[in-house]
Amino acid sequence: MATVVEIAAVAPRPLADLEMDSVLAVEAAWARRAEGVKPQTIREYLDAVAAVHARYAVRREWLRRHPQGVA
Repeated sequence: MATVVEIAAVAPRPLADLEMDSVLAVEAAWARRAEGVKPQTIREYLDAVAAVHARYAVRREWLRRHPQGVA
């Protein structure tokens, strides 16, 4: 059976999937923090989601400019 590292080396996950995983991680943090003493405000949540999308937009732009990858 192949390990996770071997699978990732053969077939990297699409960037959109990774972005969605990051958004889901923000949502999971939102859910955990909602039960705590200081819940997040909607603004903090939206800022965190926007930061995820901004990171992946920068990555997409880098990939567009460097289609050959890192040598």
